[in-house]
Amino acid sequence: MNDAMIDPIALPVAAQTATLFMWRGSGIVLLGEPNDGRWILARAWLQGDRLEHVRRWSFAESVTFSGQVRRLVMEASGDSTLAREEGQRALTWSEAIA
Repeated sequence: MNDAMIDPIALPVAAQTATLFMWRGSGIVLLGEPNDGRWILARAWLQGDRLEHVRRWSFAESVTFSGQVRRLVMEASGDSTLAREEGQRALTWSEAIA
């Protein structure tokens, strides 16, 4: 599967501070959202137009949420720079909507 990655810099500012955190690349999609004072992160594998094997985590703090984003991006892509950048973007996003 040839998977395009979303460039967060190319997204409009409103999309970057929306109520969902989104990342897609390396065959997975990550979706994050605030819910009842916690941070929810879901990872799913892309299969055609479907999401499969969805796993969900819940975090009390935005720092642990962003750390999980970093870890999952690193596992999927093998790119430590990208993982670090996406972890930072997740932290910035979560602090902006808190």
